[in-house]
This record gives sequence, structure tokens and C-alpha cells, in this order.
Amino acid sequence: MSTAAQTAPRATSDADAGKTGGRSRLSPSRRAKYAATAFGAVFAVGWTLPLLWVLIGSFNAERLTSGAGFVPSDPSGANWSKLVQPDGRAVNVFVAFFNSSVVAVAATLLALVVCSMMAYALARLPFRGSALILSLIVLAMLIPTEVILVPLFQQFAALGLLNTYGALIIPHVVSLFGVVLLRQFIVNLPVELTEAAKIDGANAWQNYRYIVLPLIRPGLATLGILVFLAAWNDFLWPLIATSTPSMQTLPLALITFRSAYGDSEYGVVMASTILAITPPLLVFLFAQRFIVAGISNTGLKG
Repeated sequence: MSTAAQTAPRATSDADAGKTGGRSRLSPSRRAKYAATAFGAVFAVGWTLPLLWVLIGSFNAERLTSGAGFVPSDPSGANWSKLVQPDGRAVNVFVAFFNSSVVAVAATLLALVVCSMMAYALARLPFRGSALILSLIVLAMLIPTEVILVPLFQQFAALGLLNTYGALIIPHVVSLFGVVLLRQFIVNLPVELTEAAKIDGANAWQNYRYIVLPLIRPGLATLGILVFLAAWNDFLWPLIATSTPSMQTLPLALITFRSAYGDSEYGVVMASTILAITPPLLVFLFAQRFIVAGISNTGLKG
């Protein structure tokens, strides 16, 4: 009895020590998680600092090349007022901002409708030659956009659409990548859902509208973000398709501001830059989870 009584406390203390040691030591997976979090935090701070510097510089009335510090000694909103009244040296940035907003929003909405219909037809409405059409779409994705700029310009010139919103919107409406992306989403849906709807009397349009579209919302969100960013940041095609200041988009206006104020007033250029990056940044932050879900759910089935 005395030997057992002496052994029991010792065993209990050893078990407690093991538990305590287990709490103090981190598992390899947890250490890797903490290391990845620390690396992400450092990367985020490094990415944010230049953006913060541009934001602060937009309120700096001094030239940043003449010894102005990181924090403005006399903050002023004069740089922002010159976006509305550019003193005749550049276009009105807010007009270009409006043009870019119209083009990006209209192109996104139309692309979602057109690409989802094409994807639904290729995935759920089999017809002769559908596989060939899909192969041609994939092959066409390999052609650089610069190759078709000249025939595209000639086509819009023949239709009389240059210097119009139509010329800026239509090239973004049919996204070949968007068709393939949404088709993969639709192919991965259970066929039984649409078949059951057909038995209940639903036609192809009702299947598309009430069954397929609600189930591919992550894909639609992903495509919408990609089309919006492409239309908002597009520079080369608006440069070719427009020749009047009233139809310039924001990337073109930024070049004008850089030429007009870049050598003397960097604060104005920084203010216009902040104005340009704010909408796509907000859109991405709001819907980034849809991008991750959309890309992870595409798969290679079908």
C-alpha cells in the first residue's frame, strides 16, 4: 500500500508535467500558420506604405522633389480642387471618371448576361458542333488583343461608333474566358436539378433563370469583378477608339495630368491616382471572397 501510494503522486505529477509541456510547445502546423500570418502582415504593410504615401502626398501643396517630408507641413485640398478645374492644362478628371464608370458598369452587366447565356448553351443545350465551338473559343483565348486592334478599329469606324460609349463597351461584352469559366460552373452542377425542372414543365429559359443562375453566383461574381477591372483599367483601346476629351476614360486622363502637372505639382498627379484606384480597390475588397470561391470551384470536370 505504501509503495502504491508513493507511486501514484509521482505518476500524476509526470502526467501534469507532460500536459504543461504540451501546452507550451506549438505543433508544426500551428508554427507554420503563425509564420504565414506574420509574413502576410509584413507583406500587407509593405504594400500599403506606398499607397499611404500617395494618399498623404495628394494633400501636400509642396513639390515632393524639393525636400517635402512624408507628412505635409501645411495640408491643403488644392490638389483635389485642380481635378475639377485643371487650369486648361488637362481634361476634367471627374468627366473621365464618369466615362470610366459608365463603361465599366455597363460592360460588366452585359458581359454577365451574354457570357452566362453562351455558357449555358454550351453546357446544357447540346447541339451539333458545340464541342468544336468550345475548342475554337479556347484557341481564340491564345490570340493577343493587340493583334485584332486594327480590324476592330476598322469595324467600329465603318459602323460610325468611334468616340461613343458603344465603342468602349462592346469589346468587353463577350469575354471568352468568362464563357469558359461559367461553363465549368454549369457543367459541375448536378444534372438532376435541371432534369427535375423539365419534368415539372420548365423550359430552357426557366431552367437558366431560376435553376442555373442562382447556383453559379460565385462564378458570376468572379467574372463581374474581372470584367470590371479590365474595363476600368483599359488604356490601349480607349486611346485608339476616342479622340475627343469629352469621351476620354480615366487612364487617358491620368496621362494628361502626368504631362501637365508631373514636373511641377506631384500632389495633383497623386490625387488623380487615388481617385483612379479607389473604385476597383473597393470592388475587390468587397467581393474578394467570391474570387477565391469561384476559382476553387471551377474544376476540370466535363
